[in-house]
Amino acid sequence: MRILVTGADGLVGRALVARGGGTVVGAGRDEGDLAEMAVRERLLDKYRPDAVIFCAAFTAVDRAGDADVVTRARRINVDAPGAFARRVPTWWLSSNFVFDGPGPHGPGARPAPLGAYAEQKAEGEAAVLAAGGNVCRVGWVYGPGGRTFGSTLFERLSRGETVRAIADVVVQPTLSTHLADSLLALPVGVSHHIGRDDASWFGFALAVQARVGQGCVIAARLSEMGLAAPRPRDARLAPATLPGWPAGVEELVSLERRARGL
Repeated sequence: MRILVTGADGLVGRALVARGGGTVVGAGRDEGDLAEMAVRERLLDKYRPDAVIFCAAFTAVDRAGDADVVTRARRINVDAPGAFARRVPTWWLSSNFVFDGPGPHGPGARPAPLGAYAEQKAEGEAAVLAAGGNVCRVGWVYGPGGRTFGSTLFERLSRGETVRAIADVVVQPTLSTHLADSLLALPVGVSHHIGRDDASWFGFALAVQARVGQGCVIAARLSEMGLAAPRPRDARLAPATLPGWPAGVEELVSLERRARGL
């Protein structure tokens, strides 16, 4: 079986390619913009995959509804995954942001999105399912080399930075390698891929800081972060079957130190 991973230069895409061995091929930004129909057709003709794990997304949550980018955001987050699902068996990465609180939310729960990005992901889910594809909801992913909050903590704290971390929102931090292994099982229908243990980003960051031994973490409220788009306060998913964040922190720190020869 040949599995094509779109968004292969992103955090989850890189983990999928690394964990998938010879069965996985990756397509990143250098292969074109998936907002364009011609690019989608070219990728399918080039790789002729038996399955697609669609990781590409317009992920700028605070800009997804802006007039200058909303058309492109919708093409990537709604049109493109639906188009792939009509051509080839597709597993599309959706987001826990399709839910407002209170959680945890099961696979059959009705989406209640807040803001343009969340609305696009909910519409993308509907498009993929209508075409016979599969929806894999994920959230709060971190891992080596990523640009997410959890991914950048080791480097920032190692430089002695002071990091502000949200303390009043419950999260389920999920390591990218654990997530990749779960996705490669290609579950049918709507499935959730999330770490077992709850935390706040403040608690998570304190655990990383304790292992790094440098930097400082201070608590902040969601309302203090100046974020343009609304965020759900409790978008937890169930069932939560992946390893919890305490084990993930140990693995993250180990991988980061190994990469730096420490």
